[in-house]
Amino acid sequence: MYFSRFFLIILGTSCLWIAIISCSALRTKQIQRVPNSLIPFPARTATRIDLINKFNQFSKSIETLQLKVSYELTGGSLEAGEIQRWRESEGFIILRKPFDIRIIVQAFQVKVLDMVSDKTQFLIVVPPKNKLIRGLNNQVIAPRKDVPVNVRPQHIFEALAPLPIEKKSFPLISLEENQEGRKKFYILSAHEWQSEGRLSLKRKIWFDRLDLSITKQKQYSHEGKLETEVAYNDFQEINTQIYPKVIHIRKPNDSYSLMIRSETIQFNVLLDDRVFILDKFPRAKEIDLTKEI
Repeated sequence: MYFSRFFLIILGTSCLWIAIISCSALRTKQIQRVPNSLIPFPARTATRIDLINKFNQFSKSIETLQLKVSYELTGGSLEAGEIQRWRESEGFIILRKPFDIRIIVQAFQVKVLDMVSDKTQFLIVVPPKNKLIRGLNNQVIAPRKDVPVNVRPQHIFEALAPLPIEKKSFPLISLEENQEGRKKFYILSAHEWQSEGRLSLKRKIWFDRLDLSITKQKQYSHEGKLETEVAYNDFQEINTQIYPKVIHIRKPNDSYSLMIRSETIQFNVLLDDRVFILDKFPRAKEIDLTKEI
């Protein structure tokens, strides 16, 4: 009798503790369903070598480009306290590796800007102002009123036809993963040696892991300062070639950004040398930026 009463007491105490623990767990642990709109997109896997090869294949597949485009140009910066936006315009871009590019900007089918660049220099003609601007591709140009925006043809060339990632130029190429919202990314970082014997970050390339498309590229100075950011969107297949229809170039050091939307895209068409020669303007006022070096 005594043993049965003792057993019932122990059993009742145990049940009480189980009930307390269960209630405590119910109070501290909740299961919440994650909405489909927040679940990360599926992510493909790839190796560092896979991504290097994919980027280099994209780069080397471009020999020439002919684009009919629209432009959206923004100048200034938040730091300067002023943002300038120009009217959306139309035009054409003609590109030929390794260096040649011509950019034509039109407003109401009238040419308002014509630019060419080769390996070393660029020329810009502004017909409405009868002005010719001459400079070097790698020249640092200080802000000036007669050259309101520091857009250069070579900037656009490097965005439309990026250079491949080669081991001889970048001895260290690392891979990392990142996530922004629902999207997961691979990021290749390419470093090069500087004269003082240190490695310097030069380029970063983003791949969307949903389909391994190239979505962004950043270029850096030797001091690690961001020089160029290019975003690639709306990839289309054109005659077995994959190319983005929307390219957004941001140049923080030059205080401008440029959105290029392609209406038509032609790959690897034979181009005559004459298409990279500007029309002559014998009475144009010349601004020679090379004299300021």
